Amino acid sequence: MGKIWRNTRKDIRDFESWLAVGKTVYVINEHDTRVPGQFESHTYSARTCTGRHPIFGNWEIGHNTSAKGLVQWYGEVHETPPPGIRDLAGPEPDCRDEGIGYRSLRRGQIFRGRLDLDEIERMEGHAQDAEDEFQKEKAKRGKWF
Repeated sequence: MGKIWRNTRKDIRDFESWLAVGKTVYVINEHDTRVPGQFESHTYSARTCTGRHPIFGNWEIGHNTSAKGLVQWYGEVHETPPPGIRDLAGPEPDCRDEGIGYRSLRRGQIFRGRLDLDEIERMEGHAQDAEDEFQKEKAKRGKWF
C-alpha cells in the first residue's frame, strides 16, 4: 500500500517535495450513478508529472494542473493504484458477465437448460409493457420529435 496525500498543508508540502518529473500518481474519480449506463460510483485515473511551470516553478501534472491544485480538487492523491477500484482508462465490466437469471452462466458458455412456458410469457409481457410505454411517450412528443 502506497502513500496517500490528503488536502492538508503538511500533506501538500510533502507531496510537492516527493514529486519529480515522470512520477505517476493516482486520483479517485466520483461518478453519478443516476446517469444511465453508469454502474460504478468510483474509478481511478493515473496522472503523470510533466515538469515545473516555466514562470512560477510549481510542479505541473499534465498541461495546466498544479500539484497543489490536484490534491485540493480530488481531496486525496495515491502513490499506488487504489485497491478494489477499476481504472477509468481500462475496459469496462461487460454486462453480459452479470447474467440475467442464471448467475453461473458466463460469457462464452452455452446455456443448456430449458426455458419453461411461464418464463417465456413473463419475458414477452415485459417486452409488451416496454413497447406500450414507448408508444405513449412517442404520442406525447408529437410528430416533430
